[in-house]
Amino acid sequence: MGDLGGPVLVERHSTDFIPHEDRHGKPSDLLFVWFGANMELPVVAAGATTVISGLGLAWAVLAIVVGVAVGTLFMALHSAQGPHLGLPQMIQSRAQFGYYGAALPLVFVVVMYLGFYAAGAVLGAQALVAMLHIPLPAGIVILSVLSMAVAIFGYDLIHRFERYLSYLVAVVFAVLTVTLLAGGHATGPEPVTGHGFLLGPFLLAVSVSATSQLGFAPYVADYSRYLPARTSIASVFWYTYAGVGISGVWLMSFGAVLARDGFSDLVGGISSVAGGIGGWFVTLVLAALVLGVLSINALNIYGGYMSSLTFVSTFRRRWRRHGVAPRLWFIVPVAVLATVMSFLYKDNLLSSFEQFLVMVLALMIPWTSINLVDYYFVRRGRYQVQDMDQPRGYYGRINVPGVVAYVVGFLVQIPFMHNSVYTGPVATALHDGDISWVVGAVLSGLTYLIAMRIRPADPVPTTEPLPATGQRGR
Repeated sequence: MGDLGGPVLVERHSTDFIPHEDRHGKPSDLLFVWFGANMELPVVAAGATTVISGLGLAWAVLAIVVGVAVGTLFMALHSAQGPHLGLPQMIQSRAQFGYYGAALPLVFVVVMYLGFYAAGAVLGAQALVAMLHIPLPAGIVILSVLSMAVAIFGYDLIHRFERYLSYLVAVVFAVLTVTLLAGGHATGPEPVTGHGFLLGPFLLAVSVSATSQLGFAPYVADYSRYLPARTSIASVFWYTYAGVGISGVWLMSFGAVLARDGFSDLVGGISSVAGGIGGWFVTLVLAALVLGVLSINALNIYGGYMSSLTFVSTFRRRWRRHGVAPRLWFIVPVAVLATVMSFLYKDNLLSSFEQFLVMVLALMIPWTSINLVDYYFVRRGRYQVQDMDQPRGYYGRINVPGVVAYVVGFLVQIPFMHNSVYTGPVATALHDGDISWVVGAVLSGLTYLIAMRIRPADPVPTTEPLPATGQRGR
């Protein structure tokens, strides 16, 4: 179909190049995709974690702004690659890591999808329980089934769903925000007394805020890859940045205020604020929260399907990747595994989610830095796209500079880490502050850049991804 206004069909493409004749949409569509996807409960939860250690609210909001600004920068730079290369984000990693080497970050990415899904499912199920008075496990299962259905239809339905959701959640959270800031609602059982500026909690809050945004990076190009190849990089970047950045600062700050007021139960806190307007508004808010989680978890299942398919097809190249059947073979197991993880998350969500975000950042920051350095500084957008699907192609089986830079980028973070498992000596000196992701980003990117500059020169690949040919339809 030619645009997002036509009938919604099950997507036929998967990890393959999107032919030029199948390209459609406009960059402004990305504003709605990422605004809608980010206006959901896990983002509120990420904001709430910034004050649970006693950091003052004003400093927590500043940490959120800094973290969102940086994390969204990385994420939006990845988004700009989609129209040019016409490929899912993680397939592109074969240019930096090699055909088989790219399987390493793929494993971590799938784990990331499952963790984000699990946190969202628990929070969404809590909203569903409050609205329908059903058991929490039933709410988790219902959300899983609905999210899986959206993921099965794929790209166009996700785009359309996020557009309409954006209108709803923007109005709902605007009213909630005004009501929350106006006061007059009952506080929670354990209000947090802020202690002003605390170095460790401030650095950790920046890390958590950045990770919440950076979590989109491994699949952000998946939702821009159908745009026409002539689409400008600047337009894709800014529409993506605005959608995620505005929603991220807004909802994380909202979550920080809720936590400051003593609401460890975020759904209960939001319901309490909404109750100041009326019971009907509480129902509307709960419905919006459920739909928000449904939307982001559809993206998580879709991303998990794309990444797991990429991993399997790396070693089984004859695996059929098109059509509805292969989509089901991967989407259903991913949804089931993610649902199981949701049950493991449900009893200690906030602290578990914070530690998960910190660990995800440590594993993903080297990948994101290497990918961006390669695209913008090493190859400057010049790729042999067809060779990314060939183990004996231009990019080889394993690109040693990429793998080495990734390992270096992870190892150098260890002294700077602070989490429930380990605290490094530098983090201890920083009062349990975590700046590991900054060190990892800089050193992994520099290592890759230097290694690629000193190795023997390669023949220059073509600028155009592929000729305007290929399988038609989706």
